[in-house]
Amino acid sequence: FISTEDELFGPITTIQHPSHSVKHIPWTVFTLGSYDWECINDTCIVILDANDIQQIFFSEQHPNLWHAIPALEQLQTLWEKKRDMSQYALYGGAIQKGLDKIGKYYRKFDDKPVYMLALILHSYYKLNYIK
Repeated sequence: FISTEDELFGPITTIQHPSHSVKHIPWTVFTLGSYDWECINDTCIVILDANDIQQIFFSEQHPNLWHAIPALEQLQTLWEKKRDMSQYALYGGAIQKGLDKIGKYYRKFDDKPVYMLALILHSYYKLNYIK
């Protein structure tokens, strides 16, 4: 597609600065190579972790407050592993910022005993989760 667009439509954009010559930007500049696609796939994998955790909370028929603590811990564990993997080294800073944000909200559970109470009252977890 991109290789023929230059011929059909000309450059995608033209940049002109008063003191410089006109520069035409061809469509082929936006071609993604295999490394680019690997980066996109890695980014999707990291984002999917958060999406999967978020989906836990979408239930209109069942209470889901008890999911809060285990869900944040699960996401934290997934991202800590990815942060330390060489495959995701490019995203280490962003993953760490996400972990910092998770930590911020996890600390707020200390002020809200209702989340721990929801775990204790859950028929499966009861006090076992706290131990």
